[in-house]
Amino acid sequence: MERRMLSVFSAISLVSEMRAATFRVFFSIYLKEEIGATYTQVGIIWMLMFVVNALFQIVWGWTSDRFARRKHFIILGEGIPAIVFLFIPGISDIVVLTVVLVTLQVLWSMASPVWKALIAEHSVPKERGTLIGKITTFGGIGAILGYYIVGDLISQYGYAYLFYFCSLCMFLSSSLAAFMDEPEGLQPYDQKLLSMQQVRILSTEQRPFSLYTLLIFVVSFAFALFEAFISLYIRELGGTIQQVGYVFIVGDGIATASMFPMGKLTDKMGRVEMLQICLVVRTIAVLLFAVAPVWWYLFLAVAVNGIGWSGYHVSSFAVLSSLTPREMRGTYMGFHSMVLTISRGGSSVGGSIADRFSLKSLFFSSFAICALLTILFINWLHKNKETIHQSKN
Repeated sequence: MERRMLSVFSAISLVSEMRAATFRVFFSIYLKEEIGATYTQVGIIWMLMFVVNALFQIVWGWTSDRFARRKHFIILGEGIPAIVFLFIPGISDIVVLTVVLVTLQVLWSMASPVWKALIAEHSVPKERGTLIGKITTFGGIGAILGYYIVGDLISQYGYAYLFYFCSLCMFLSSSLAAFMDEPEGLQPYDQKLLSMQQVRILSTEQRPFSLYTLLIFVVSFAFALFEAFISLYIRELGGTIQQVGYVFIVGDGIATASMFPMGKLTDKMGRVEMLQICLVVRTIAVLLFAVAPVWWYLFLAVAVNGIGWSGYHVSSFAVLSSLTPREMRGTYMGFHSMVLTISRGGSSVGGSIADRFSLKSLFFSSFAICALLTILFINWLHKNKETIHQSKN
């Protein structure tokens, strides 16, 4: 990847993760403490946003292939929601708030499959681990800055500044995307979206891609059971709003510091081997969350999770890129992103568990499920290692 494009990708990663990370952390607390939502309602709202976002990702991925255009989807997908976010603090009704945010997911979903396709198209397989490490490192830096800034803004001025800050970040992402280059030689692809022929291809020629996507789904669903509730868990264990920010700063700081080394290790050790190791590390982190007696014990949990997540993020993308055909990369990335985003609906199940039992019970049950699915995923990766390593995509 040329230096200018790497700079643009890194800058977008920084500001977009500023928005995404702070919204993920503080929005759940906003719903609980400002709107008065139950754990179940928090989980359902996240689920609805994730599902709508997911369903449209494959549409946008296919559309980008159909017209052989990429960056315009990021410009529109970030720019329009940035305007709407300025008015969200004025909405106090939980139903209206949910409808607005769920509708915005149609636009937010434009960026994800196109972003992944662009990175894959501007790189070659042997350098992707290192590149993802570099780009995501800037995302981690953005998240750390965002936690500190938004935590301080909320403490001093209220939750409205969460939405104003997110709006600013989206404006910046949209503006930076204008400096991206479209991939050379990209031709319009006029196949129908999910035709019977494509369904047959997914179950035959692209069977490894389909099974990999299924396994990513079930594992991500298991982790999603609790992830939307970590900030509320910190509050339950005695942490303040600013201390919530500190915990996430440590977690993302370690993930960011690990990202570039993990990228190098993925290229050196092998994408399959790195993914197997990081699945185990992330599962151990869930157990550390569950056994924490007070909020500051969670520093260890987020540190371990940060190391595991950084390697998981890099290696899982490297494996995915090896399993997607170039001529339909937007569609395949869109399909994978759709399935991955639907898995975030695990938050609705997690919310029900937390309301029925407790947040502590939610983390223990999540650990048991994650451990079982990790074993299954590691076994599949071992059996398909040669297919993945021999791919030239």
